[in-house]
Amino acid sequence: MSTSNSREAVGHTNISEHFRKTRRKRILVVEDHPLSLIVMHQLLAARGYDVLQASDGWDAISRARDEQPDLILMDIRLPDISGLDATRLLKNDDQTKKIPIIAVTALVTPAIEADAFESGCDAYFAKPINIENLMLTVESFLHCLSAAPVSPE
Repeated sequence: MSTSNSREAVGHTNISEHFRKTRRKRILVVEDHPLSLIVMHQLLAARGYDVLQASDGWDAISRARDEQPDLILMDIRLPDISGLDATRLLKNDDQTKKIPIIAVTALVTPAIEADAFESGCDAYFAKPINIENLMLTVESFLHCLSAAPVSPE
């Protein structure tokens, strides 16, 4: 390899490393209620996140596998499979098991909250949501991800 090609290869590696470290964090919002989905999308986009959307559990699983979001906000009550079942499937999949999942639900009982954590959710929020607490939690999970070393490809 010539010296100029070698420099280009090193430059390309540095650029891709920089891109991986500085790209906007992507959040998958799984919500079947259109208005809630719009509000969550606008809230996250206004904070600088790229927002992916899914309106049912199977679509969420597919999007998570294909898009590899940095975090998932998961409604529990969905039209096809429950968000808890979707979470279990995601947490048992090598491609998606490390993605933090925050349950966001109108189902508010101690048993549902316990089920959410048992299914693999990393946090739980009851609707109506305290926006600031949710955003602090989202940012906390994403900060932990960005503080972790980036693995070479």
